[in-house]
Amino acid sequence: MLKNSIKYIKKNFIPLSVSVICIYALYLRIMHLYWHTPWFDETYYLSPAHGTFLQFLKEIPKVESCSYLSGDLFLFYPFFKIFSHNKWGLTIPCIIATIIGFYLLYLISKRYFKSIWAYLITFGIICFNATLINHATEIRTYAILPTVALVTLYLFQRIADLNFKLNIPRRIFTAISFILVIWFHIYGILMFISCFLFVLLSKYKEKDFKNYLKDGVSFTVIILCFAMPLWLYSVFGPHYSYAKFNFDAFCFIPNPLHNITGFLKGIFCNLVGFKKLYFLFIGVVIPFIFSYEDRLKQLLFLLFLIIIPLSLILISDVILKYWFIQRQFIWIMPLFAFFLGWTWDSFFILLKRKNGLLK
Repeated sequence: MLKNSIKYIKKNFIPLSVSVICIYALYLRIMHLYWHTPWFDETYYLSPAHGTFLQFLKEIPKVESCSYLSGDLFLFYPFFKIFSHNKWGLTIPCIIATIIGFYLLYLISKRYFKSIWAYLITFGIICFNATLINHATEIRTYAILPTVALVTLYLFQRIADLNFKLNIPRRIFTAISFILVIWFHIYGILMFISCFLFVLLSKYKEKDFKNYLKDGVSFTVIILCFAMPLWLYSVFGPHYSYAKFNFDAFCFIPNPLHNITGFLKGIFCNLVGFKKLYFLFIGVVIPFIFSYEDRLKQLLFLLFLIIIPLSLILISDVILKYWFIQRQFIWIMPLFAFFLGWTWDSFFILLKRKNGLLK
């Protein structure tokens, strides 16, 4: 029996290791909730949910900057009606979303990772990231956004495997899922477009890329035709505006024009989120220095899922005069953790091959 147990552990060492890390990560988040007292932003955030559902719909544009692009409010609404302001009841969807996010990140990682170290790096960053811990059980959208981003990437990877050629049931299910992503939050459209461009351009060297491009574009155009009317109404129709407060966009993260070092630290240190793991940031430069099979894909991932979304969030904050703060790019953090695991994985494989040649 002991022999069989050892064999089982060896065979399933990666999923078992990931499970242990995720259990500890969930423990850290629940302990944070245990000591946390809901603050003003959380109670104010739930203010539209006090009345009937029709009253709830009428109140949303009065308190939300993007009106009905507030999928988390609709998610919290029934729990608020059942548990009122009880923090343990209200955080049920947050905890479920966190667990789903862990599982989706594992499924995404399985497609690319070849070594146990890549999993340990990615899930280690996820486990100890301070921003992810602090917001994972907060009664706000930031608890759900990381999972929404992972859902988007995972679905795009699945349909990209099928070259966007889906049967009718799958096409309907996927289309509805993406429409809900776009409606969930103002950043939903950014998640959708960035993930689409990544999976699309990742195959540009393949022979049938023209057909792949045609099918991919037509699929996304149909989704946007259904999703954009509500999106446009929520953004340009009646909504709450923060412009009157004239917030300093660089109140929390330094202005890059005045302090580029502090600005980069404010972004990338928050993306890693744990001081003892900052050294892993070196993984960003690996695809710029070495040549290997997945190098181009990693650079595309860095550009479309990390750099461009961060840049657009920053530009929008400057224009709208709102704080540029780490909670806004919380959904990029699991993607960045995956990216670092992926680049370090490629580096470890290069070392193994080099050692093999030396032998």
